[in-house]
Amino acid sequence: MTRNGTAPLAKTACGAARGRWNREGTVAVFKGIPYAQPPLGPLRWRPPQSAYSWQGTFEAGKHGPRAIQNDEEYAVFTDALVAGQGWNTPRTAAVKLFLGLASAPKQSEDCLYLNVRTPLPGRDAALPVMVWIHGGDHWHGSGSDVLYDSDALARRGVVVVSINYRLGLMGYFMHPELSRESEQSVSGNYGTLDQIAALRWVRDNIRAFGGDPDNVTIFGESAGGESVAHMMTSPLAHGLFHRAIMQSPANMGQMTFLRRPFLNNPAGEENGAAFADNCVGKNRGQLTALRLVPPDLLYERLQHERRFRHFYPCIDGYVLPKSPFESFADGGQARVPLLLGSNADEGTLMYPLCRAPLRECIGEDHRPSQIPDLIREKFGADAPPLFDSYPGLLEGSGSAQAALLGDSLFGAPVHFYASRAAAVGQPVYLYLFTRRPPSPRQTAGAFHAAELAFVHGRTVPLFEATSADAELTRVMGDYWTRFARAGDPNLAPHPEWPRFSPEDQRLMRLGTGEDLGSAEIAARPKYEIFERRLGEQIEAMKALRSAAR
Repeated sequence: MTRNGTAPLAKTACGAARGRWNREGTVAVFKGIPYAQPPLGPLRWRPPQSAYSWQGTFEAGKHGPRAIQNDEEYAVFTDALVAGQGWNTPRTAAVKLFLGLASAPKQSEDCLYLNVRTPLPGRDAALPVMVWIHGGDHWHGSGSDVLYDSDALARRGVVVVSINYRLGLMGYFMHPELSRESEQSVSGNYGTLDQIAALRWVRDNIRAFGGDPDNVTIFGESAGGESVAHMMTSPLAHGLFHRAIMQSPANMGQMTFLRRPFLNNPAGEENGAAFADNCVGKNRGQLTALRLVPPDLLYERLQHERRFRHFYPCIDGYVLPKSPFESFADGGQARVPLLLGSNADEGTLMYPLCRAPLRECIGEDHRPSQIPDLIREKFGADAPPLFDSYPGLLEGSGSAQAALLGDSLFGAPVHFYASRAAAVGQPVYLYLFTRRPPSPRQTAGAFHAAELAFVHGRTVPLFEATSADAELTRVMGDYWTRFARAGDPNLAPHPEWPRFSPEDQRLMRLGTGEDLGSAEIAARPKYEIFERRLGEQIEAMKALRSAAR
């Protein structure tokens, strides 16, 4: 499509890019722009390198490939999501068939691309910029996934950038030889370095798309939300953004911070070396051999040998000097306006993947009968009030364990981040997303990732949408873009969103009908139990790291 007979053009540092106008001619869409060199061959498991310049005009008309990934666990999540909607059997079967037949975007190691949506391409527009970091446990997803492929936010007068970054094995592999070849003597965190490289690209190029490089908001969900925490606590990202939004920030990789708090993460290097032994044998020069193995063969081996599947962001003393928990506890995070929250029923779809109801025990196999003793071991004197807070937990109730997981993995960490940021004077706005599927038979509740369609204004056949949902979508889109513009989500005529403070701990309930408005934090007593435990773990991290120096 064209507007005034011309396609949108933007001149980047690497050359001119030509996009497409959307159907209405209101938003210019640029897809698949490279922000770094393809991380192939000798660049596999290296920090991202500056993108090559190109001759002529780059045709930015289609998305770049998503990162190499394995979809097995994502399929478990989507199956649980469909089953939890409360649909009748024929519709449930039809949707599962549709999802199974739908073609997934192309995967490739050559994945370092981003997309830009702008209502006013041109250097003088100076619009707020929102950079989206997708979720997926640092193992799945892409910046062009269906829920994010939307013009709704850009139509509100902001420039929206969505990025791909390396995932899983390709993004977070650690190995002693990688550490030896690094100038910083570290390995891993390549996916996090990709995110930082994308933010540098935004700083250097976004003015050509109508964006203001001095007003950049980073936002993300799940692993993307935790990536926002990484950006807020990495010295390498300092000054690259000015506001932050964390939606359900958590991932399994955060557990690495709790279990192995040492610099350079020796456990990660040991795991990487064992994986290399399994793939190319116990020979010298494993790294050279590994860089020659096609990625699909590496992932096939990883699929068969799941004991090696522990490639996540780590504390390396360079990209991430501390865990985000510890950095926030010390007040060392970027002190920018922060909007964050979680969903009311985070654990319903996550429990089948996590296999344990406690954040620090994710991935461990525990029989339901073992859970009470596990809780007594971890929480000591706080175990009885925890049992009281989750009726049925002592009896092995699955719903009680799912509720405990949701609060442990999402609700309590969000409250921790909000409390620590507010304590040092940052503007903080906290939310709880409460909208549930409309079917009376639904069991998913306000499930993990349920807010995505509302934030991005993306209606997909998977979700039933009501007129009340349309209103909630409008309100949330307005709140998010207003925050990006001003560092405060409030605007008339929407309900007032109170600023969170240690003294006035109120949040915004984001639901339909009367469930839209400010409220007290009902789960605060539960969160405080988890936060006491987290405080003990943070102190243990400090002690272990001090002893290791």
